[in-house]
Amino acid sequence: MKTCPALLLLLPTGIVLAADGAAAPAASPSGGAAAVIQMLGALALVLAVLFAVLWLLRRISGGRLTGPAPIRSIGGIAVGSRERVLLLEIGEHWLVVGVAPGSVNGIATLPRAELKPETGAGAGAAPDFAALLARLKGARS
Repeated sequence: MKTCPALLLLLPTGIVLAADGAAAPAASPSGGAAAVIQMLGALALVLAVLFAVLWLLRRISGGRLTGPAPIRSIGGIAVGSRERVLLLEIGEHWLVVGVAPGSVNGIATLPRAELKPETGAGAGAAPDFAALLARLKGARS
């Protein structure tokens, strides 16, 4: 008798018929805990096979399940509750796009440049909270 792999997965659950054609014995009412343990064992086996296949695919593809992407996200900022402005890199060009629910609008195309970290107090960094609090306390008294 030929068996297909799907039937082998059903074997631990007691659903597959025995090789001689007789039905598998039904779980007795007192064996409810055994049936639950058997079901959980079958679930663990299916999950283990799933994770093994995914691990094997990752090993074969070198960690990437998709092809090389010609587009890369450089950064973005939220300008509303569901709206964002994104900076995307495509080859030697940067695209500035506005993203909202249901639409993506091109804003500008720029030549690719290097991002320089901004330094100094006026660079848009968040102010030091302790210094700000001390200054506000000093102004009140």
